[in-house]
Amino acid sequence: MKLMWKFNIVLLALFAVGFVLTGFISYSVLQANAREEILDNARVMMESALASRSYTNSQVTPLLETQLRYSFLPQSVPAYAATEQFNDLRKKYPDYSYKEATLNPTNPRDRATDWEADVVNQFRNGTAKGSELIGERDTAGGQTLYLARPIQIKDAACLACHNTVAEAP
Repeated sequence: MKLMWKFNIVLLALFAVGFVLTGFISYSVLQANAREEILDNARVMMESALASRSYTNSQVTPLLETQLRYSFLPQSVPAYAATEQFNDLRKKYPDYSYKEATLNPTNPRDRATDWEADVVNQFRNGTAKGSELIGERDTAGGQTLYLARPIQIKDAACLACHNTVAEAP
């Protein structure tokens, strides 16, 4: 075998290794960037839902106080308004979802599933690092990425429906 052939084989092997290594690094970087973009979109959508809660609490509920004396209006509940607003948003972005999962909800649709209860308990027990939890779970459709934040009562008006913090979900 001539020296030129040996040189070409070594060069081809180095090229193949470099190509595979570059592909692996590119894949890893693209996956990380895609994950961060999805999380950024989820954060914006979550802030939108929280803004809807705040708006309902400060603007809508006071306007409905007279009617609320005679009948319950779910539209006056900030969590209901946020969930309904997000459900409308899901028509355009079906891969995203929003749920105010709690262990003791006043609305049955907010009852935490098993895996959601684990996340809620991480926040309650203080084992969650930071103000949000990010993770993945297996679903029928494959791996699902989730972003979770604790529900915190920061406004005394929230206790109008729950009377005490202990009764709040």
